[in-house]
Amino acid sequence: MLGRLIQLPIILVAVSTVVFFSLRLTCGEPVRLATENVRDPAEIERIRHAWGLDQPLVVQYLRYIAGVAHGDFGRSFVGNRPVSEVVQERFPATLELTLCAMFVGCTFGVVLGVASAVWRNSPADLLARALALFGISTPSFWLGLMLISVFSVQLAWLPVQGRFDARSPFQAITGLYLVDAVLHGDVGLLLRVLSYLALPATVLGLFIAGVIARITRASVLDALDQPYVVVARAKGLQDRVVVVRHGLRNALLPIVTLAGLQFGNLLGGAAITETVFAWPGLGRMLADAIFVKDYPQVQASVLLIAAMYVVVNTGVDLLYGAIDPRIARR
Repeated sequence: MLGRLIQLPIILVAVSTVVFFSLRLTCGEPVRLATENVRDPAEIERIRHAWGLDQPLVVQYLRYIAGVAHGDFGRSFVGNRPVSEVVQERFPATLELTLCAMFVGCTFGVVLGVASAVWRNSPADLLARALALFGISTPSFWLGLMLISVFSVQLAWLPVQGRFDARSPFQAITGLYLVDAVLHGDVGLLLRVLSYLALPATVLGLFIAGVIARITRASVLDALDQPYVVVARAKGLQDRVVVVRHGLRNALLPIVTLAGLQFGNLLGGAAITETVFAWPGLGRMLADAIFVKDYPQVQASVLLIAAMYVVVNTGVDLLYGAIDPRIARR
């Protein structure tokens, strides 16, 4: 745990350094990008001086690091808004979508993996493996469009896009709409929020389910072949108890590791799904910022994703000790 805490500032400084210089060295000079629509030379100089773009690159980097240390990520080149405000608006949407997708993916993935391991080489095993392969190999943009076509356009069961109907009054408390709906005590509001989450969470969750199902099957198969499982069955324990208590529990370490990695990936890698469903999240914002070369926004987004990645993996390390006490004693 202490090692992770020591690594966090080192990783963040390294990530911020790489992102800062790589953007400027590969995508052109920030001065030109920030003032490309301005024709008045005096106005260009004023913008350069106001944003510090007239300073050497090293000086800009040191000012950027000093600002980040105080929670100031600069202002967006496009909207001229504080980047921290934009990130605070977008991050809860991505976090909520990621949590729902992880719930869908882990639930279906573990169930498919355990069923495939218990009934190995049976029709149920073949079906589970086929479903896992479908989830992994299906492009998210195609699956998203197909689900929209069926459930939103043809059946009109679910909303097409967005996070919530802008025409409906909704007072956000935490920024996580599911939590806010529970805090309001409104079941109808909760169901409407879930209706907007259903399709994008399913698209992301199916890929995670496929990956987790495959690793769960392999891990549970290995655990069920161990001598302690043979002894447990020889004692007359029910198959359900043997599979859950002795098989799945001892197979959790690789499953938890993979789930942590997938959670970190979704925080910054859901841009395609967020674009398809017009979900106002961090991934979509990052993709748009890269497209228009909005450097401050890109830097803040990548830094936040890197920080969350380290935090999630630190949490996974702590779970190791709860799953296997032998690890906690090392």
